[in-house]
Amino acid sequence: MEVELRYLESYPMVPPLIYPLDPEPGLMLRTDHRWHLSGDGSLCQLISASQWTGRESVVDLLLKAAGWRIEYALLRAKVLKTMSENGIVDDPVHDDLIAKAVEEAECGTSQSY
Repeated sequence: MEVELRYLESYPMVPPLIYPLDPEPGLMLRTDHRWHLSGDGSLCQLISASQWTGRESVVDLLLKAAGWRIEYALLRAKVLKTMSENGIVDDPVHDDLIAKAVEEAECGTSQSY
């Protein structure tokens, strides 16, 4: 996944913004909460501003962005109705879907997710 990482002048007191570039979600997805996007196209990485104190690692946000990419593909393929609340890095709610896709790929019966 290709992303643009933008550090604002207020960093580290506010987290950097992460914009997915490939895929780049269209305007219609930015108005639907289930895609976890802000109106400007950046990823919604935190449930509340209090989750970022300025001491966290940007690597954690990049891991969440990579997880967002997996959920994005599952949602586009209509395998999911919505993304997980906390992201798949921290939330095992979709682990069974990922395990099933890996198993199917290893057996050569992969479906298009």
